[in-house]
Amino acid sequence: MDKLTTDKLAELVSKRLACLKQLCAIGRKQSELIAADKIGDLLRLISTKQRLILALQAIERELQPFHEQHPESRVWPSLQARQQCAAQAEVCQKLLAEVMALEQANEQQMTIRRDQTASQINTAASASKVHGAYQAQQYRTDTRSPANPHNHNLQTNSASLDLRSNS
Repeated sequence: MDKLTTDKLAELVSKRLACLKQLCAIGRKQSELIAADKIGDLLRLISTKQRLILALQAIERELQPFHEQHPESRVWPSLQARQQCAAQAEVCQKLLAEVMALEQANEQQMTIRRDQTASQINTAASASKVHGAYQAQQYRTDTRSPANPHNHNLQTNSASLDLRSNS
């Protein structure tokens, strides 16, 4: 391999590292927003995260030819350049594992929030049904009550009918 190829590899690994650091920071911020139930901010953050994921995928595509090479066959400008690239690649692996763990934890938290919200909606719907049933029952009770002026007319008319039928 020539120097340009290893320079390109070092550049891509450096870009990958920067992207993974940002994804890690976003994952941590996402956890905070989920805990604080700040859905609007969370959606904006996820949009930013999506752009970083797309950038990371593009970097990975550019790195693909390097994965097919034997690392010992590469010619580096210096031992220091090789060691720096290897160290960055190792940090990338750790950050990728952290990003994946954060993603899994955030997904679990969002599932819990979704289930809590569904439960609250079901509780509110049940309360609304109970309230509606109570109001319907109250209405039926009120229309039979002597205190209801409309009901009094109904009772008077009924009594009149009863008197007429007894005559």
